[in-house]
Amino acid sequence: MEKEPTDKPTGRSLRAAVITSVALLVLAVVSALIGPVAFFVLIVALCTAALFELFTGLKQAGRRPFVPFALPAAVAMMTVAFLESFRLLGVVVAVTVFGSFLAALRPRRGATPMSDTAWTVLSVLWIGGGAAGAIAIMVLDDGIFLLIAFALSVAADDIAAYFVGTRFGKHKMAPSISPAKSWEGLAGGIAGALLGTFLFFVIIHGLDPLHGLALGVLIGLLAPVGDLIESMAKREIGIKDSGTLLPGHGGVLDRLDAIVFCAPFVFLYLRGIGL
Repeated sequence: MEKEPTDKPTGRSLRAAVITSVALLVLAVVSALIGPVAFFVLIVALCTAALFELFTGLKQAGRRPFVPFALPAAVAMMTVAFLESFRLLGVVVAVTVFGSFLAALRPRRGATPMSDTAWTVLSVLWIGGGAAGAIAIMVLDDGIFLLIAFALSVAADDIAAYFVGTRFGKHKMAPSISPAKSWEGLAGGIAGALLGTFLFFVIIHGLDPLHGLALGVLIGLLAPVGDLIESMAKREIGIKDSGTLLPGHGGVLDRLDAIVFCAPFVFLYLRGIGL
């Protein structure tokens, strides 16, 4: 998301970032061409990697989330969404919550079992639930295109926020969480999201322009919130990047933070308008 303007080298390679982005886009398109199952597997792989990154950071900070339980719980949430068995979603959530409490009673549970339980549940609901929202978009009619259009609109928000914030950012939005965020960057991001939704949802897909406008505003407002939430989590556990898997970007969660936060809201909006 939007980075803090600085005269010092960031250590990130723009060339590596572009190559990684193109590679991810190609992977998504190939998966889409193969079919929904392949796209589902891609989402599960990426979001499980993002969840594992978070758990790794938590362990480095001395926390003890119960990973052998949490990862299957997150995959179960995504699978329920793929099978459109939404009535089972509540069951999966309940098992996640109460199963995490039971796991907190295990031997060698550490000194902060209730905090570890909270992190376990929160992580599964945050990343697994957000991924389930993305998969729920995918299983709509023409859903693979809608999901790619949504992801590209978030990317447009990200790119616009970065360049506008770097060039014009003067007024900090949340300096105690992410000093890079500015209100000017937020405005630029909303403009980028509107451009993305107008291009992909209105022009290409044929969605009503008013709904395209609403989606753009929704993404433009919620995408930076998703980034701030990840920044807040990383600040609390004392890490800079969620991982190093994606050259030029950091970790998988660093790229998915806005998407997993926005996806459930976008899905509910799309269902609400009858898609």
